[in-house]
Amino acid sequence: MDKSRIATKVPRRKANQENQAPTLITVKDFNRSCLLLLLVVSNLLLCQGNSCPSCGPDVFVSLRKSLTDLYIDAAWLSHEFHNLSAIMFSEFKEKYAQGKLYHINATNSCHTNSFHAPEERDKAHQMNNEDLSKWTLVLLYSWNNPLYHLVPRLRNMKNLSEAVVSSAMEIENMSDKLQAFIESQFRKVIVSVLKTIHEARSSWSGLPSLTSSDEDRRLSEFYNLFHCLCRDSGKVDTYIKILTCRIRKKC
Repeated sequence: MDKSRIATKVPRRKANQENQAPTLITVKDFNRSCLLLLLVVSNLLLCQGNSCPSCGPDVFVSLRKSLTDLYIDAAWLSHEFHNLSAIMFSEFKEKYAQGKLYHINATNSCHTNSFHAPEERDKAHQMNNEDLSKWTLVLLYSWNNPLYHLVPRLRNMKNLSEAVVSSAMEIENMSDKLQAFIESQFRKVIVSVLKTIHEARSSWSGLPSLTSSDEDRRLSEFYNLFHCLCRDSGKVDTYIKILTCRIRKKC
């Protein structure tokens, strides 16, 4: 399945449920509901006197810590995401780009250039949380398709360590996890993200080069991908770390 496409699943009723008769509420069900309501009310009354520990402010502190922990985990994940990208790029340059001129056009060849996502930390700090999450998803979504094709092509390369192939697979997995986290925290920006990608009319078009029989052309595309991934993963790492420091109130 093409990961560059994002599908929204809408639950549907089964055919045999369309004309199903409404369920009757029995006296037993009614009594059970009343008992539950009484328990809730009594619990609230106890809480007014602060006599039940579960209703105290510690509950809210615990929930807050839980959210903070989620952001800390995401910051660690984004750090590893960028770190692995840099390691892959470094090993590729060492084994395949010595004496080559692949770097000359690499910066201008990134398929995410048209988004103009802020790269400097100072500019990123000036954005609000919604904009940070928006640019995070724009970049991550834009890498779904290239990463999908990258792993199987790396397997066919000579003299490339298995660690690089494993790293590419892990990077793809990390990207999925980071997308899921940001989506869960900032659902409202998803429509804006998709609109931004659509209006930019920017998508990766390097597959023909990546599968070319011309080795030099193929290696040049690999170089571009590793270079651009390293740059964009750095941006993602910066954005998520800023979101995390704001949640922790330590910026």
